[in-house]
Amino acid sequence: MGIDKDKNIVDPVELRNRAENQLLTNAPEVGLYRTDSEMHRLIHELEVHQVELEMMNVELRQSRDDAEMSLEKYTDLYEFAPVGYFTLDSKGIINAVNLRAASVVGVARSRLLGQRFSLLVTDEYRSIFADFLHAVFTHPDKSTCEAALQIKGNNRVYVLIEAMPSVSGQLCGLTLVDLTERRLAENDLKNYARRLIEMEEDLRIRLATELHDEIARDLTVLGMNIAIINDGVKDVVPKKLTARIKDSGKLIKGITKIVRNIMVGLRPPVLNDLGLLAALRWHTALFIKRNGIKITIQADEPFPRLTIEKETALFRISQEALMNVVKHAATQNVTIKLRITDGIVCFAVSDDGNGFLPASSSYNLTGSGWGMTIMRERAELNGGNFHVDSTPGKGTTVSVVMPLKDI
Repeated sequence: MGIDKDKNIVDPVELRNRAENQLLTNAPEVGLYRTDSEMHRLIHELEVHQVELEMMNVELRQSRDDAEMSLEKYTDLYEFAPVGYFTLDSKGIINAVNLRAASVVGVARSRLLGQRFSLLVTDEYRSIFADFLHAVFTHPDKSTCEAALQIKGNNRVYVLIEAMPSVSGQLCGLTLVDLTERRLAENDLKNYARRLIEMEEDLRIRLATELHDEIARDLTVLGMNIAIINDGVKDVVPKKLTARIKDSGKLIKGITKIVRNIMVGLRPPVLNDLGLLAALRWHTALFIKRNGIKITIQADEPFPRLTIEKETALFRISQEALMNVVKHAATQNVTIKLRITDGIVCFAVSDDGNGFLPASSSYNLTGSGWGMTIMRERAELNGGNFHVDSTPGKGTTVSVVMPLKDI
């Protein structure tokens, strides 16, 4: 709350008139009639001046009381605000700090004053904060960044930092919002997503193994038995019965082929044996045959092997992206790019189809968004970044960049 300065500025003419009126009201009547007119005038001036001083003193006391009340309210707002406040100079030296900020960083306020704020920032965020502070004193608009602060006991707190320069440009006001609980919740969600994806891949492997070791094996034996029975009875049973036996043999072969296709779809052996690029070529060949879409693969060759987790993640992302093309893109042309640049794997699936507005879409035109969410999780859980670039009528590109090697 500010003080209304105009309210406390007294007009000298008005003050003089008020003082004279008060003097006439309070002065004894005998004091108004003196023989010496000059003495009378001087005394009158002194008495008026005395009243002026008294009235100014009253006004000053009122202004002081208003200022103290405003300062008290401002102090309460500043000290007990739900966010932390710092005042820094252009070198990052702390000039002022409120109680909430001192509580967030776990350091007494007296020890913070005069110190560099960057000393509170963890090593991996220090360069980010340096760039942020430079931007604050370079641009007049509000700047924002996230960082981790090191607090006592080797613990850390994640914060959202917002800052703006002062009018003079010599200082900046900086606020801290504690994001630690949100970060912990995000980590829990990521761990949960990681576990779900691991369980999915484990289930795929187990199902493929069971199909191979049990059902496919029994179907093979059953087919052999049917062939033996057909050879043994074709001369002694009616032709109608032998025809049935032949049909049963064909049916068993068809079921066996379906089971083997399911096994390969659950966990393609080529992915484990030959790597990502070979698996992409195998999958796109089948995809072209089933859907009639032209797919072009542009890749570095020879393409190195990645960790099985990264190869699996990129392969599953490609499967989901191609299914989205069939469902939504209404195009016959798709390009898959696979490159390695400066130790970074760059992967993209692009089409020239319908496209959409990512900002107003839940990433998936079915409305659920689950497919895009899973692709994003697969990328991020392997240290990568997932991005969707789409424009209505100009197609969609789903891209992933991730480190070649785990850090």
